[in-house]
Amino acid sequence: MNRNVVFLTVAFFVTFADQLTKYLVRQKLAVGASVPVIDRIVYFSHIKNTGAAFGILQNGRIFIIVIGIISLIVILYFLDFLTSTRFLLLGSGFLFGGIIGNLLDRIFIGHVTDFIDFRIWPVFNLADSFVNIGTAMIVIYILFFYGKAHS
Repeated sequence: MNRNVVFLTVAFFVTFADQLTKYLVRQKLAVGASVPVIDRIVYFSHIKNTGAAFGILQNGRIFIIVIGIISLIVILYFLDFLTSTRFLLLGSGFLFGGIIGNLLDRIFIGHVTDFIDFRIWPVFNLADSFVNIGTAMIVIYILFFYGKAHS
């Protein structure tokens, strides 16, 4: 299968899962409400986040949208490299889909819906998780495997 098709398929499924879970949280849980998933470990807590990660840049919607769009363009510019191995392809698909998931929220509803709450960490969502996992995968590849694969 064409690696760009795989990249887009991964990104689509990440975006879909993110948007579906956020939709369900908005439909089933009032803003500010919290329910235990695993008591004293993880909760679903409905939060409206108008900022970026960890609540920074509150009300910086336009700036964050622009940064998100620039990030997508950069990923597309480096797509040949980012799809050169299965590991990078998966990581870049995670990153791209996660960025799109949060961009859709910012553009269409004016804030990001966060809901995964460990109580010892800021509340986050699936898109945030995939952005972090994808970024970590790309960094790990560059730090530990890129030189060996291209020498």
